[in-house]
Amino acid sequence: MKDLLLIFPSPGGGNYINTFPPLGILYLASFLEKEGFSVDVVDCAADPFSARQAAGYKTVGVSLNISNVESGTALLNEINRLYPAVELVVGGPLPTVSPEVFFPLPLKAIFVSEAEESLLAYLRYPGEADNKGYYFRDGSGRWRFNGKRPYIKDLDKLPFPALNKLDIGKYYTPVRRSAPVSALISSRGCPFECGFCCHVLGEEYRARSAENVVDEIEWQVKEIGTREIALYDDNFTLDRGRVMEICLRLLHRKIKVSLQLTNGVRADTLDEELLRTMKSAGVWMIALAPESGSGATLARIHKRFAAREVEKGLSLCRRLGINTWVFFILGFPWEKEADFAATVKAACSTDADMVHFSRFVPLPGTPLYALSCPGIPSQGMRDADLFSASGRSALTARAYRSVYLRHPLRLLRLLRICPFLDIFRLILHAFKTRNVF
Repeated sequence: MKDLLLIFPSPGGGNYINTFPPLGILYLASFLEKEGFSVDVVDCAADPFSARQAAGYKTVGVSLNISNVESGTALLNEINRLYPAVELVVGGPLPTVSPEVFFPLPLKAIFVSEAEESLLAYLRYPGEADNKGYYFRDGSGRWRFNGKRPYIKDLDKLPFPALNKLDIGKYYTPVRRSAPVSALISSRGCPFECGFCCHVLGEEYRARSAENVVDEIEWQVKEIGTREIALYDDNFTLDRGRVMEICLRLLHRKIKVSLQLTNGVRADTLDEELLRTMKSAGVWMIALAPESGSGATLARIHKRFAAREVEKGLSLCRRLGINTWVFFILGFPWEKEADFAATVKAACSTDADMVHFSRFVPLPGTPLYALSCPGIPSQGMRDADLFSASGRSALTARAYRSVYLRHPLRLLRLLRICPFLDIFRLILHAFKTRNVF
């Protein structure tokens, strides 16, 4: 019998065109294998999976977030029905911020935040009542929690994520220069206070050393076959000196790889020397997140930077030949038509190559969640057409039409970034999800 099967369920709704390796469970797999446990990994977004494949494992762990919780919960119940002796555990962003949601499920443990050391303790000392970092059932069947485990300070001690357990050729993003595309995260934690974001990995910024990051990039290129890497840090450019060292080490080792920062960076951390060095090291795409064109909304979500910083960053990138992507969020619960119009105006006037709109989703554990929950009175929620799910979908469609269909030259800019067939796939995806038409 094998020790552990880790599963990342498929996101629901068919609204996702980008797929990247699930780094969370891949870190768990490599860490636990280093400690002597046998671990298999399944990413349901890349490979079909049936609950019957859980046979022969002592423990099955499922990583859950807001997009895959429905499919993940159904999978857990089906595994329990078929194999009631298998120990089921969950972790990930949603169990971290809302563990009580999962109390009714047939689970042995609910892990919070980063789980490398917590899951190791659970597997190695299953009956130890003093273990921290996860919820467990006591002798009476009640859930207990002994507190959080301290965050891992030295991230360099973690082995590289077990990308060798997956076929990275199955992952896809239309925004790429090369293929196959993989992912990397070089730091954990975020010290900023954006109201729509939850600090699943803590508020303290913890970064891997430049040497360790470059070692992984080289390993991915030579051993995994990666040709492009998406850097998924929340704040990759927060430590300017570290970024410069990473880039210079890549250049010194002559590692040929395309790099994109599609998770967004803060515009106020960029300058010409840094961007020039990043481009030389392989960075071809940078995403910035102005989030809104409404000053009132920016103040309420605590996005603490000036709009001119974003435009300055975009201008520098364009001058240096780095492609750019900007993110906006629509449908905050207090917003009116004027706020929406201000955001669309900002998106239309931006100098970015691509514009992406997201519908506001109230995430548990965030300051905006209580405001957005049904039944909680708030002044902003009176505007039901803007706040409702259908209203937010309509807003997104209107915004995309304004940015792309009314400004067709922006579509031509996409041809410099995405292959023609990928643009065709994007259009088909837009029809399917009704995001634009």
